Amino acid sequence: MGKIERILVLVSVWLLGVLPAVAASRPASGGAAARDRSSRPITIKADELKADNKGKIATFTGRVVARQEDVTIYSDKLVIYYGDKQDQVDKIEAIGSVRILQTNRIGTGGHALYESREGKITLSGNPKVTQDKDSITGKVIVYYLDDDRSVVIGGENARVEAVIHPTKSGATLKKHDAKKQP
Repeated sequence: MGKIERILVLVSVWLLGVLPAVAASRPASGGAAARDRSSRPITIKADELKADNKGKIATFTGRVVARQEDVTIYSDKLVIYYGDKQDQVDKIEAIGSVRILQTNRIGTGGHALYESREGKITLSGNPKVTQDKDSITGKVIVYYLDDDRSVVIGGENARVEAVIHPTKSGATLKKHDAKKQP
């Protein structure tokens, strides 16, 4: 196996096991079904709340911390858009100094849109996602929480950039492949 093939195998192993797989679009079959989180409880702490029941919007400002199951969102401002049912959250918009935690992943950016029905977070405004020592940046990062996959979009001034640190299993793969070389 040549050097380029080994690198491709290592990157493929990394994408499958370390970070969410980067895909161009959601598979037609839908892949793993996303859990509808729209009716799950959300705990929010902030300095101020302005609620508009008719407009189905709640705006939290000042050191905002929102938690729903395994996802925690920190931001300067958080706007919640309610769904048709009173207990449903349609989407959450985080604005300013956004930091999103889920297990060992950290996403940062200037803006995030969390669509709870789809289990999807869209990060923009200099977005970056890190997991352990690895990271990825681009113009826009879309992460599907329940599918463990993401889409990273580059732009003219913000190309996609991934920093990958090989794991011990990757080092083992290299040693194994090196033994097969003539």
